[in-house]
Amino acid sequence: MVIGWLAFFLLIFFSIFSFFQSGSITVEAWISLLLSPAALAFALNRSKWWESDTNRPSSILEEESMETVANKEVPNPEEDGFDIPVM
Repeated sequence: MVIGWLAFFLLIFFSIFSFFQSGSITVEAWISLLLSPAALAFALNRSKWWESDTNRPSSILEEESMETVANKEVPNPEEDGFDIPVM
């Protein structure tokens, strides 16, 4: 969490420093401004990535539950209430 806040403030500081040094908004200033929300999200994230729960069993789809599209017939549009286009 501390690293995220530090990165956020450093990116904002670098953007302001780059703006004052060059006198205009440069590509470097925009890059640091665009990266700052990622650092802020990292700082506000309270879950610890090294303690993530990876022991949960993953669900595996069985082949029998999967439906095949090739065996289905296309419905008749007239029976479903669609009109035939007139040209």
